[in-house]
Amino acid sequence: MKKITVVVLVWVALVSCIMSCSSEKPHVYTSSISNVANDEVGVRSETDVWTGLYFQKNNMPSKSCQVSGNSYTGSYKQSIVDKLNSYTTDIYEDERDIEFGLRSDNGNLAYINFMNAAFFDTEPYLDDVDNSYDYAIELSTGIAQNYVGNIQDYTMLTEEPVRRYKERDGKTYEITYYEVTFAKKINGYFSSDYIEVKVTSKGHLASVMLGDIHAFENRAIDFDISAVNKSIADKIDTTYQKSEYKVTDFNIMDQKIVLTPNGDICMYSEVSVDVIDNSDSEIKTGIAILTVIGKNSR
Repeated sequence: MKKITVVVLVWVALVSCIMSCSSEKPHVYTSSISNVANDEVGVRSETDVWTGLYFQKNNMPSKSCQVSGNSYTGSYKQSIVDKLNSYTTDIYEDERDIEFGLRSDNGNLAYINFMNAAFFDTEPYLDDVDNSYDYAIELSTGIAQNYVGNIQDYTMLTEEPVRRYKERDGKTYEITYYEVTFAKKINGYFSSDYIEVKVTSKGHLASVMLGDIHAFENRAIDFDISAVNKSIADKIDTTYQKSEYKVTDFNIMDQKIVLTPNGDICMYSEVSVDVIDNSDSEIKTGIAILTVIGKNSR
């Protein structure tokens, strides 16, 4: 009798465990369309976290910034929420037409662009520095370290150098631009915590652009990428079911963890989509999908 009782208790415990495990809800994420291709398919964005539109603020005084030991003071021009950043950028321009942007939340540098008319009138005709690529890497690393601190926490990415040519007095001059980005990875995915530095082959700084530096520090960001991608697939299906087009294939080309202005931590996914219309004509299009994976606890 005792033996039967033990068997029954074990069976009940096993059933309870199975029921408990099966009752756990799978990860479900909310996805929305953040950007669309400008084509005949006519899909519309569902969110306006990054408008890309300039607007004016009233009574904005002149502001200054320091970059590589040099100070720049400019008058206010306009503001924008853009470039997958969580903050608003206030844009200024100094008397030499050097433009820079400051974060409206803390006044820190958002970007600076030295490529004004005077730059293009002089920079291409200068001599290249020795080992210009290595010099650009060294300069970019030093500048990035000033803003991010421990550069070892970031992955260095380099773009293919861009060469441009200018003619003057019948002679052709060449200038090369080196673009170096230091970006932080979270759970194996690049994030909007980055700094991008552009240097010329003449050894001069062309521009600096900063993302959400340190925005994801001291917080656990845990997500199920398979569930995220299922949410993306479901969003694509429901989006095109409402139209005259049928999805034949789609491909997630790139994914990045970002922080939106309203405090959502999201996976920003760029997706290429192949569709056919009622006459079976093929159209290649694309959308960007924003999937909420967490909340900003700060």
